Amino acid sequence: MTSSESNYETFMRLLIEEESALKVYVRRLVPSWHDVEEVVQQTSLVAWKKFDELDSHDRFGGWLMTIARFEALKYRRSLARSPLVFSDNLAEQLADATGTLTASDANRREALEECLRKLDAAKRELILKVHQPGVTIRQYARQQSRPEQAIYKTIQRLRQKLLDCVQQTLATEGMS
Repeated sequence: MTSSESNYETFMRLLIEEESALKVYVRRLVPSWHDVEEVVQQTSLVAWKKFDELDSHDRFGGWLMTIARFEALKYRRSLARSPLVFSDNLAEQLADATGTLTASDANRREALEECLRKLDAAKRELILKVHQPGVTIRQYARQQSRPEQAIYKTIQRLRQKLLDCVQQTLATEGMS
């Protein structure tokens, strides 16, 4: 923390750095993205109230994820009547199993979104359309009056192009 940086500014800087990873982590613990926003907001409030208790800013990410885990469990208990909510035990196991992957998952997702934006509109529409739930390449080819095999080859090339772009983006930004 610089001498001119207030506690609030330090907190906000650290929170913004962890925001993507926090959302990915919380999404694995709650049923929907709306729930994620609720839990992340509550986590931020609790973290701000307890920020003075944090002994080292280097540990902020792990400390924030711990608060998020407890807030997600509390939130899930408030939804206990919903049939779509995991048991506390299963949610804890998922959090333990995936906790270390969240930052890299968020980085990959951001890189993929960036690479998708680099595609021209027609190619982006194609790749997004065939990856929608319930859509098959056969259906898409028929709708477009194009040979199925041509669509498969185009999709294969686009997937490879996106993979290369994501890997290059992660390597360039040091996030791999």
